[in-house]
Amino acid sequence: MSVRNLVICSVASLLQSTAAFAQRSPFNGLEVLPADSTGHYRIIIGGHFHGESTNRSGYPAATLLASLDTINSLGANLFLSTGDLFMDAQKDHARYERAFFSKLKVPFFNAPGNHDLGGVDSLYQFFPIPYTKTSAYQVLSNGSRIPPIEGGVAILHTEEDDGSIRDVQLELLKNNGEYWNLGSVFIISHRPIWAEDDAQYSDLFKDNTRSLTGTNFQKEVYPILQEIAKHAHVYWISGSLGGEAPSSIFFQEHAPNITYIQCAIRDEPRDALLIADVYPDSVHWSALSLTGQQLQAPQTYDAAWWRAQTGRGEGFKWRLLPLYTKQIVTHRAFWWGAAFALLLVSVVRRYLRR
Repeated sequence: MSVRNLVICSVASLLQSTAAFAQRSPFNGLEVLPADSTGHYRIIIGGHFHGESTNRSGYPAATLLASLDTINSLGANLFLSTGDLFMDAQKDHARYERAFFSKLKVPFFNAPGNHDLGGVDSLYQFFPIPYTKTSAYQVLSNGSRIPPIEGGVAILHTEEDDGSIRDVQLELLKNNGEYWNLGSVFIISHRPIWAEDDAQYSDLFKDNTRSLTGTNFQKEVYPILQEIAKHAHVYWISGSLGGEAPSSIFFQEHAPNITYIQCAIRDEPRDALLIADVYPDSVHWSALSLTGQQLQAPQTYDAAWWRAQTGRGEGFKWRLLPLYTKQIVTHRAFWWGAAFALLLVSVVRRYLRR
């Protein structure tokens, strides 16, 4: 089975399952509990849990691990990761199991990011084969039918097709509209493909993983969102957030019943998770700082707020100059670049001497 045929997109009955067909996390094996008698359930959302890209420990971000007791105490029904869960899925899984998955008391699911796809073996290791009704994910071979969607959560694989949503993933959104009459629909992806070709947002996420040639979001996906938005509020939540981001949260109401969100941590003081308290007729959003910082309501961190923060970073820390220098000169990319530069200089000198 090729990677192209691997679709991580059905979460369908995550929150409305019966005991017979309850969804179960492939990471910590916990079963998703249904909403309570009032119809309320709680979702925790975050991403980029390997922390900063310089993290080579093989463990999740320290801010996440330090907050496990708080996360477990929230009584959430579901914990959704917006991708880049691992730095290296194959090498780091055992450490994640020991330090994170085994201690987490909330069913956990992940939308695959570019760092999660270290190879086909590691990809298959975490997404069950084949699809069953007790699994949160589905693996489809050619000709397989998409099972009915029974809930309000969909996890998409945006590392396929260079960020475009095609084939079975597109059909899942397009042909299951009758199941989206739920008040709230949560679409989880790693890449904020909604931002790439939109002038309102594209300049805000310059450090993100993005497609080389553009995606089909505006042409094919957004019209589907508009149709769903006639019956439910769509929250598209992504997690590819560059290291220079001023906040772990981006929250923008884009159009009536369509809201774009980003949430990702970097093992920095700004690290925060989102909490969605979902009721039959509304969603109440709040934020949890992983470092004890005072946070505003998530809706504060919109496009206007982000633009206002441009150029207002902490500034260069001169005392860390020796560390920065060491990180540069000990990285193999530096020496590959130096070797190429020397080769180029040598070729030019030989040419000029002819």
